[in-house]
Amino acid sequence: MTKIKKAPHSGYAVYFYVTLVAAMSTVFGFNLGAMLSSKVRLINIFMLEIYDIDSMVNNFLIGALVGVFLGGRLVYDTGRVQSILGGFVFGVIGQATAVLAPTFSTLFIAEFAVGAAFGVYLIASICYITELSTKNNRGQTTSLLGVFITFGFLLAAILKDTLPQNGIAVVATLLVFAVPMLVIGYLRLPESPRWLALTDNSDAALSDLIRLRSTTSEAARELAAINECVLGDDKGILLFLRNSVFRSMIIFFVFISIFVHLAGFSILPYMSLELDKVFKSAVGAMMPGEHNDVNFTMLKAMLVVALIGNIFSTFSIDKIGHKTLLLFTILLNEAMLISIYFLNFILERNISPSLMTICLLLFTFSSIVFFNTILSTVIPELLPAKGRDFGLTVVLFANIVAVMLGMYFFDRLMHSIGILMLLSMCILSGAVLFSLIHQGLPETKNKVLERMENTIFNERSLMAINKKAR
Repeated sequence: MTKIKKAPHSGYAVYFYVTLVAAMSTVFGFNLGAMLSSKVRLINIFMLEIYDIDSMVNNFLIGALVGVFLGGRLVYDTGRVQSILGGFVFGVIGQATAVLAPTFSTLFIAEFAVGAAFGVYLIASICYITELSTKNNRGQTTSLLGVFITFGFLLAAILKDTLPQNGIAVVATLLVFAVPMLVIGYLRLPESPRWLALTDNSDAALSDLIRLRSTTSEAARELAAINECVLGDDKGILLFLRNSVFRSMIIFFVFISIFVHLAGFSILPYMSLELDKVFKSAVGAMMPGEHNDVNFTMLKAMLVVALIGNIFSTFSIDKIGHKTLLLFTILLNEAMLISIYFLNFILERNISPSLMTICLLLFTFSSIVFFNTILSTVIPELLPAKGRDFGLTVVLFANIVAVMLGMYFFDRLMHSIGILMLLSMCILSGAVLFSLIHQGLPETKNKVLERMENTIFNERSLMAINKKAR
């Protein structure tokens, strides 16, 4: 019989492992931030057209699509930790190549590679953090991913004037940051107990749970609940094909994702710099030469607001409630969309541009909080252990495709139907989204993963979780 190696119990062990994994995402945020904040420089160096930068972002997203597609299988076959570390390594190599890229083609390939690495890392880290966390801190720990991604984005924007002249120094700093994290992660990170249970390795699962929980009895009870949930041969895509409850869950989450993007939660923050320019031009507040320049003050303000939004969700989600936070952010976004709509009728040169900027910043804040909550916390914790990796693959794939479609169609729609009609569509979609979440999603705050899973599959309804809590 295999002996279980006991480790000292520590209430902070989960926070250490989760923070280490989440901190790795800084590399990917830094990559995106460097790409967007260096827009003017890249256009001048490589003699690009302005649309080529958006093509680079799309190239990153295509890489992320490939990474998410492959990552779902990798996470299932090789485990969470190996996928996280592998994605991180390729992300660092791709970022270093992008910084030192001598030609545009090299930069293009590097961005695709970083996107693919990000896709693998994202699905693996969301699964891992969700499965390591306890019911009391799950929202807080899963929200850390957004904090570090945004921090990397903001760091790149702040250093936009330093990066071009110090490529070798940037790569050296990146390696100094990445290598210790990789070594510590390889030596210290425990594998997800739920993945170990899925692979019939209960002894290793119990050993890791003992490291993660405050008492051995708590670890044993959790393993018993996990083993009950992973019984049966239907896993991943087979569970999707053969189980109508799981299939309806995935379809519902994809449906929510569609209305999230129709409500402008992703495209409006991305296009906010352009919207700000269009509005200033309409009221006659545009400065000479400002049409072709990137408003870095606005960009940095948006990234600071995004970082604040992620930090806010980290510290509030387990206090306010997961579903409650989603509904609050939708209402705030609806209020901002209505305000922007009416600002288009109040073309006052001195006040209107400032009010528009405030509305866009608040919309960015609430959108970031919403995405962090729905993608990092609520959907992963509602997915069953036997289908979490597959479910996240489908949902993340749908969201990335929706972002790409939004980037392609937004300008065309704005010029064909007008900004007011576009805002009206976003407001209506936001109202539908509020109804979907209010009526279809349960409150998952302080709920045990396996207990929620059993309730959903036994009662054949997501909302049965709320009924059980009464």
